[in-house]
Amino acid sequence: MAPKEPVQIFQTNNPTRWQRFKWGGRVLLFLMALAIAVVTIALKNMYLPDLPQVRGQVMKEVLQSDKPTTELAKNYQGFRKFIDDKWKKGTGYRQEDSLTNLAGSLVNSDSLGIRAAFYVAWDAQAFFSLKRNINKMNLVIPEWFFLDAKGDSVYTNIDKRGLAVIKASGVKVLPMLTNNINGVFRGDVIHRILTNPAKKEKLISDLIRLIKQNGFAGINIDLEELIEENNETLSNFQKELYTRFHAENLLVSQDVMPFNEDYEYSALGKYNDYIFLMAYDEHSSDTKPGPISSQRWIEAAVDQLVKKVPMHKIVLCMAAYGYDWAKGDEGVDVTYHQALTIARESEGKVIYDNDTY
Repeated sequence: MAPKEPVQIFQTNNPTRWQRFKWGGRVLLFLMALAIAVVTIALKNMYLPDLPQVRGQVMKEVLQSDKPTTELAKNYQGFRKFIDDKWKKGTGYRQEDSLTNLAGSLVNSDSLGIRAAFYVAWDAQAFFSLKRNINKMNLVIPEWFFLDAKGDSVYTNIDKRGLAVIKASGVKVLPMLTNNINGVFRGDVIHRILTNPAKKEKLISDLIRLIKQNGFAGINIDLEELIEENNETLSNFQKELYTRFHAENLLVSQDVMPFNEDYEYSALGKYNDYIFLMAYDEHSSDTKPGPISSQRWIEAAVDQLVKKVPMHKIVLCMAAYGYDWAKGDEGVDVTYHQALTIARESEGKVIYDNDTY
């Protein structure tokens, strides 16, 4: 009797099992592809929320609406008219005034003027935003210089990753000196320095040393919540700083808030190469809900400042954050992405109008 041919385990002459295997595999592949698609969409919605797509005539009517939404509408017309007038003339926007004549000028012949961004190391998203957008800027203002509340001196906290990105791009740096200590603007700390000639002289000398040591273009001064009895104290400090820095061919800039009595704008305009107008917090955490920077409010702020500071020195700062006012509570600051996520989760309607968009 001839031996039987060896048979493979699970072997069968019936084609049914093979057909089941093929269709089972196809179904499994389909389910895997579907799962990948679902996860991809979910991640996109979670981390990269997009603004609702508003198109057609509705969008046009909303953006070009001339209906006044604030008291400022009586005196200001919003950006739309200004932009339309410029485009009708074929000129668009550009800075026509001559800039401060310093070697290493920030903008040189750049007709778009200063394109700057504030940078902070404590926000993880800031670093990735810096990498994505560094090629669109000609100046970065990183929050790297701080005041020591105990020694009334300056110390640095330079983000090496951020510095490497900036240096590789060739973009100029004006590090910010702030009196924000542990999240609170300490007017008392800067007061002790401004009113003490020895401490003030040492601060300026230390700033010059640190700026030159790191190859930066100058300094940005951000001093808020001051407790000075008069504006001359800050103005005199700025004058001394400006004089010493210019002797070293370094730039000086300062951040100011609109409609604020802490600043003598005319004097600061003399003793700064650039004034950064922080045109935000029209509404804030301790006010009623509202826009942080409505167009007409910004116009009013610029209109006030340009009467006291040369126009070519003014840099308009815009905010990319907001507040979430829960009913009965103070507003909580939120990032752009957080605001969109909250709107999506609450099924809120994002409204555009010509006064705030």
